[in-house]
Amino acid sequence: MTVFEPIRIGISQLRANKMRSILSLLGILIAVGSVTGIVSLGEGLRYAIVGEFDRMGGYSMIWSWQPDQWYRTPGGSWVRRNWEERLTEGDVNAILAETDKVEFIIPNVNVNVGGSESNMRYLSASTFGSIVSTSPFYTLAENWRIAKGRFLNVTDMLHYTKVCVLGSQLAEDLFGYGVDPVEKEVKIGDMRYTVVGVMEQKEFFGNDYNNRVMIPYTTAQHRITGDDYYSYIVVKAKQHEYVQEIAEAMRHVYKRRHEHGEEYNIRTGDAALEEINRIILIMKAIAGGIAGISLLVGGIGIMNIMLVSVTERTREIGIRKAIGATRMNILYQFIVESVVLCLFGGVLGIGLGLLFGKIISVYISSITHMTFLSIISPQLMFLAVGFSLFVGITFGVYPAWRASRLDPVEALRSE
Repeated sequence: MTVFEPIRIGISQLRANKMRSILSLLGILIAVGSVTGIVSLGEGLRYAIVGEFDRMGGYSMIWSWQPDQWYRTPGGSWVRRNWEERLTEGDVNAILAETDKVEFIIPNVNVNVGGSESNMRYLSASTFGSIVSTSPFYTLAENWRIAKGRFLNVTDMLHYTKVCVLGSQLAEDLFGYGVDPVEKEVKIGDMRYTVVGVMEQKEFFGNDYNNRVMIPYTTAQHRITGDDYYSYIVVKAKQHEYVQEIAEAMRHVYKRRHEHGEEYNIRTGDAALEEINRIILIMKAIAGGIAGISLLVGGIGIMNIMLVSVTERTREIGIRKAIGATRMNILYQFIVESVVLCLFGGVLGIGLGLLFGKIISVYISSITHMTFLSIISPQLMFLAVGFSLFVGITFGVYPAWRASRLDPVEALRSE
């Protein structure tokens, strides 16, 4: 018997029992398809986040804010600190003097004029939006472009001017489609601002930029909060390779200028990206594990079908043994049948996973208004096929072993 003879016999047996074979591979097909689809969507999610993160310059960004007012004790309870330190303009100037690797620094001031969102009005129109008090570099950091007018400039910062830039949704809610918002006055809270620009539409994974209104951070400090400190700063390195050097320079500045300088928070783009990757990996592992259960069920179904096949073909096995087939021949034949069944189901499952991932990615793209891809790497395809091969061998061994152990005389007596 040649090495290909058991394969030919195995395939012929699967073709002879088409319905049983189809029902058997359905479990493997659905399992491999669901695992492939889920992993491909997870990879697409990672690609989308990392791509947007990169376009926003995230790899070269550093976020920093003052020490947290509350901290957790070794006993697990939260305690408020008996001291308070803030980020100031002096800190920003000291960082710029400490290193020449910084491209720009964006101070931000949290503004609360009636809750997390503020009421905005123009004539009889009214809506709610989030106030972002920032600097002219904000659009570069967020990779967000102007659609009409201009963004905040240095003059606005120096003179604390009451100007604002609207997100696209705010502009539509307040002015509709027939009115150009630029140079019009809107009322935000209790203060009037002149609209100098409108931003392009932008959304990112549920983060709606279009309901934001941007004002100068100096205006927020001198006309709203009355404070001379910042809520947080965003530092952009000239190159990604300078990030750690800048972060270390910031630590030196904080320790030199503040009594509790070591408590200041510094977070780099690499750290943020690692956390994102870790969260996505956990999501993929959980979803893949759940889908893997169906693969286990499919493998058990294959084993049951093969056991039924052994029972139905007892006489055939007896005849083959009587004319010279060895135990290894019988063992090999039944394992081949199981492997062929699983491999075929695995290949079809990859196709199902591709289809599943494509449909879901198109749906996500339609509701998020962003490009979302279903990504299946060659490594994932090889892994899916390899796992199907593993299932075929693992769950085909026992039925094959049982078939090889049949006594030829007893087998020939069976009807």
